[in-house]
Amino acid sequence: MRCFDRTQRPWHLSAVCLFCWFSVQAGQAEEVWQQRSQAILQALKGQPRPDWLNGQSVQLDMKHQAQQVLDASQAIQTEALSIGSTKLASVQPTAPSSKPLTLLFVSFSLGESALKGIFEEAAGRDDVLLVFRGPKPGQKLPALMADLKRLLKGIDPLPNIVIDPTRFQRWSVTSVPDIVIEQNGKSQLQVRGVSSLSWLDEQLKAGKQGDLGVLGDVGEIAEVDLLEEVKRRMAAIDWKQKQQQAIARFWEQQKFEVLPVTQEDRDRSVDLTITAPRDLTAPNGQLVIRAGQTVNPLDKMPFGLCLKVFDATVPAQVELIQHQSCQDKQARVMYLATSLPHQSGWDSLQRLETALQAPVYLLTPDVRSRFQLQHVPAIVEQSGNRLLVRERKLPVSTAGAKS
Repeated sequence: MRCFDRTQRPWHLSAVCLFCWFSVQAGQAEEVWQQRSQAILQALKGQPRPDWLNGQSVQLDMKHQAQQVLDASQAIQTEALSIGSTKLASVQPTAPSSKPLTLLFVSFSLGESALKGIFEEAAGRDDVLLVFRGPKPGQKLPALMADLKRLLKGIDPLPNIVIDPTRFQRWSVTSVPDIVIEQNGKSQLQVRGVSSLSWLDEQLKAGKQGDLGVLGDVGEIAEVDLLEEVKRRMAAIDWKQKQQQAIARFWEQQKFEVLPVTQEDRDRSVDLTITAPRDLTAPNGQLVIRAGQTVNPLDKMPFGLCLKVFDATVPAQVELIQHQSCQDKQARVMYLATSLPHQSGWDSLQRLETALQAPVYLLTPDVRSRFQLQHVPAIVEQSGNRLLVRERKLPVSTAGAKS
């Protein structure tokens, strides 16, 4: 549901005032009001102006959301996909390190016996990271984790293992085993066909550097590239259909604040006066309201609104509310619908807003309770230091007819 913008005042003041109009309950709810008001003041301190006060729609394009998820997965890399998240092993950072880090690229294509031997040799070495590209074709990540856990059984301490397809891409690893010594984001040494860490240590002691080439048997990588698999699956999704389904579900699940139709013209007065249960202070320590102080918000600031509450499924109510005038010609008109058709909610809302040439909002429980709304159609506006609720009876020939 959208919110309106009162640009003539600072946005944080508007937010607190809106809270006072829509959320404050008299009597027993004063304590809740006090606590929530203080929380709002604290939360708003130093915060930028939010989109909802600019009248922007809260509906996000699903494709855009999906792309954000995909982009985020690029950044998460090792941390999110680490075996450490299942407490099978610790995690090394993916950011470039000034210390040499040995990356040993492995795959289940090497065979479980060879993998277990690699795990045992790498156990307890903080300078070694065993890197998998992803799960096997058709395999889900939990199944991959279970396979690794089974091979790691009895090994203590655990080796450092990650699932990091980006490192495969960065160092152009297309076969296994492959070793890259990474330092400051650069490769100090690379060798293919070798998985022995003791042999590697001897080469480093001998001062070997650069690309040593292929020095042993290499095999294909059995696993898929996890990020490419994510992209493939997302590309296969019918986003238009997903969006339509989400829109349909919204209105199917929407609960409306339905009010009975008024049977007679009636005017009622609503007093917004409250008594603060304790001191209310701003984040800077300034006293806003003293404990025990009785306050009527309308004495401090005019309401400035004319609320028109109606059942949007009844054309006669739409017609009546559209032509009912507000006593304060300077007040901003705000339309609140108690109901919209479940089957054509968005289309109906769009047609309604076009007819009224104004935004339409859904009535919420807080608003209904705060303004003591009982019947529709009704108009709520300020009269002196109180609010006046004017309920108006429909013409006899049109009462109750729904669209």
